[in-house]
Amino acid sequence: MTFQNIMERTLRYFVSFFIFIYGAAKPLQFQNNNGFPDKLVSELTGMELMWSFFGYTQTLPIIIGLLQVTGAIFLLFYRTKIIGILLLIPIMINIVLFDIFYEVKTGATVNAIVFLVILFVLLIFEKNRVSKVIQIISSKKEKDPKRILYFFVSAAFAATLFFVYTYLQNTL
Repeated sequence: MTFQNIMERTLRYFVSFFIFIYGAAKPLQFQNNNGFPDKLVSELTGMELMWSFFGYTQTLPIIIGLLQVTGAIFLLFYRTKIIGILLLIPIMINIVLFDIFYEVKTGATVNAIVFLVILFVLLIFEKNRVSKVIQIISSKKEKDPKRILYFFVSAAFAATLFFVYTYLQNTL
């Protein structure tokens, strides 16, 4: 086993452990959160406003937490680590942006940024496998001579569906 393999596994397990804990605790973070009823919205800090927003319902934090736990578990195994990385990167980008723009405590923001950077490093470790997948997805296929016809027929059906759907929305 090479140093790179050991480093990659160490980073994977490290970030998986923390994201798993954060994801599993997500419902508890916002449990029984009725916001800040003694304050006007204009008096809330960014973090208090965000906390009130996410605490409005338990469902959203549970979904985010489940996605984090799922991604963290996927990170643990060789066959699913790329799926875990690709699942967690957008979640962590979202968390970092919320932390920055709603002025969440520095420690939490730094943790989220560190975990996001590690996920990108892990993706770089997998550049050969990822490039193979991209090549397969973007490989040129034999051009169908009827592709332009299919495009216009599909576009006409989509436009008709759009207008019917819009009409039904306005009449109901």
